[in-house]
Amino acid sequence: MNLFRSEDHVKSWSLYEAASAESIMPLSDWAETFSGPLFRNRLEPNYLSRIPDYAPELFKALQKFGKSGPFWMPT
Repeated sequence: MNLFRSEDHVKSWSLYEAASAESIMPLSDWAETFSGPLFRNRLEPNYLSRIPDYAPELFKALQKFGKSGPFWMPT
């Protein structure tokens, strides 16, 4: 869920951390990233055990938007 109206809005948030700046993207870009097979398969019973298989796909999807990776996963 995108709680922020703009990049300036998120940067003025009291809990903003500069380390997370890499992950600031428009909601439409996040929606496109999360619509891939990585997230479509999240209801499968073995999803968590297959995350190492899905991680490269996530990084590839984010690179399309000029991001090196999500801030919660070190690259």
